[in-house]
Amino acid sequence: MKSGKITTAILLAMSSVAGFALSVGDPAPELQVSEWIKNGPATLAAGKGKNIYIVEFWHTACKPCLKVMPYFHSLQQQYRDKGLIIIGVSTEPADAVKNFIAKHPQLNYKIAVDDHLKTYNAYMSGNGNIPAAFIIDQSGTVAWIGNPLDIYLPLKRLFTGKFNLRAPSREQQVYREMQALLSRKDYAKALKVITAELQQTPDNLRFIALKAFVLFQLNRKDEALEFVSRMLIKHPADLELFELKVYILNQLKKYKELDEFRLAFVDACKDEPITLNQLARKLLGTRFGEARLKPALRAAELAYSNRKIDQLQRADIGATLARIYYLIGRIDRAIKIQNTVCRILKENKKAKYIHARRILEYYRQADELGR
Repeated sequence: MKSGKITTAILLAMSSVAGFALSVGDPAPELQVSEWIKNGPATLAAGKGKNIYIVEFWHTACKPCLKVMPYFHSLQQQYRDKGLIIIGVSTEPADAVKNFIAKHPQLNYKIAVDDHLKTYNAYMSGNGNIPAAFIIDQSGTVAWIGNPLDIYLPLKRLFTGKFNLRAPSREQQVYREMQALLSRKDYAKALKVITAELQQTPDNLRFIALKAFVLFQLNRKDEALEFVSRMLIKHPADLELFELKVYILNQLKKYKELDEFRLAFVDACKDEPITLNQLARKLLGTRFGEARLKPALRAAELAYSNRKIDQLQRADIGATLARIYYLIGRIDRAIKIQNTVCRILKENKKAKYIHARRILEYYRQADELGR
């Protein structure tokens, strides 16, 4: 990971909590929906006192939004019996949303079309940072605002009764202060601010990542490495901390330790199949020759063998595993796994089935030519 990418990720994380119509602690406005496309209807009023809601704003052409869908599918499945209701709200025409959702028949959470931007304006106020999600607690209060992919920890704390409603509001204030300090490269003061905040909220993963980033910018690289390593003991399956440690080890040219760390991190995530799949894809990289095949293979095999995954998750993970088998020369296994992927997608997601089938044919051609 390049330094510029880390800087961008940190600044985006900070800017994503600003500029909304609502703040943490505000009463959540009732949803105004022109049409329920899937698994509806629902009202916030009906769940008051018993349900926790996630309200997400998304768009069919938004690629980051599409990455959220399988994640929310898993969250809905995990917390359905505890009263979680997830609602995805689009401002697009109903026909466009219907056509898109028709390609995702297994989606298990609610999809709605906004009524002439009324819900969007009440929540987002023109903020264009989608996807964006709001957690609404049992009292009908906005408990958290942010990127949907960061939602697991606050949601878990809310269900376990360990969530501090004041913390997110304070977090936004700190982000605004940190954004100003980082913009003018006042890293010394930024370190003091973030260290003080971590004394109050020691498990805030965003603050932890920020401190590591600031230490690195101050050229205290060994200290940054030690800090991230300590935090990974407390948060062993956090991908952002993983990427930070990989980056620091690379910069320090500790390549042997880096190889060992990648495999150790895979083992730490052994009970998190979705995280393992994300990790395997990161380890494959995007350019020829940069794939870390050994840890990627272990991550994908562990994810695929997990008994808790549903069929769509099995297809998603299977596609990753088949690609790795192909890259390491086990084309017979790649074909077998990709066949399973195609069978699942043919039954559930026909649009994705066409692409999966093309990949299967590619593997078969490679197998024939290699004989």
